[in-house]
Amino acid sequence: MESIKHKFIETKFNEEFQTHNGVLDKTPYKPEVMIIGTFNPNTPNSNFADFFYGRNYFWPALKNLSENKIAYFKSRMPKRGIIKEPLNPTIDEIFIVCKKFKLTFADLILEVLHNVNREYQILRNDNVCFNGKTYNLIQDGKKEEVEGLEQLDKINQVNWNTNNIIKYLEINPQINTIYFTRQPTKVWKKYWLSIVNNQRLQGRIFTNIFTPSCQGVPVSYSIERLISHWLYNENDKFGRLDHDWLKASGVKTENFKVVNLNTIK
Repeated sequence: MESIKHKFIETKFNEEFQTHNGVLDKTPYKPEVMIIGTFNPNTPNSNFADFFYGRNYFWPALKNLSENKIAYFKSRMPKRGIIKEPLNPTIDEIFIVCKKFKLTFADLILEVLHNVNREYQILRNDNVCFNGKTYNLIQDGKKEEVEGLEQLDKINQVNWNTNNIIKYLEINPQINTIYFTRQPTKVWKKYWLSIVNNQRLQGRIFTNIFTPSCQGVPVSYSIERLISHWLYNENDKFGRLDHDWLKASGVKTENFKVVNLNTIK
């Protein structure tokens, strides 16, 4: 059977934006910032993403920053099920935001189940049944009876995208800042650090920011708290978005310090 690949492994969104090897490597500008995520599997039943981070709070948050006000409050797509409302922002508005902030994207995993010698079955919830076990292709590790990416990695069924990301960064030295959209723990830590510690990338700024899924305290599904965390976080487990970069793009960062995150448990 074929592997389960990243949804945007080779994608032509339009003439200006295209991906190869899971990296957004064609843009109408020279990118200055790279956003790195985890995995966006091309599964049939619940992944309706139309672009990197197309489902969660990422693009509503970036759109708010670009407009210097909180105008978008909800996740861009529902957590489960088919899209029922017009998407805010639209895909064309996303491309405008990309141009404004000079963004590019990549994910750490290119594909899974690429070394199979027997069939697997994709279940209705997009979990995968393989070799007598059930795997979730989003979660980090085992939860109850469902295995995760950590267990797939242990049996050599994760094809990591680190080499492609490193090569892209090498030929784009103007990309000075690289953000990882989660805390680099568990299965992710080793592969994130393989990029951070690569000798050919020394001098770049690498940091992690709170997940745009908004899960967990102190954000707890609030886009206002998410943006405030990205800008003003004081927890040493996370970094911040660079204010100079944002201000150069017209963002008034002072507009978004709306909560004291340290008081939220």
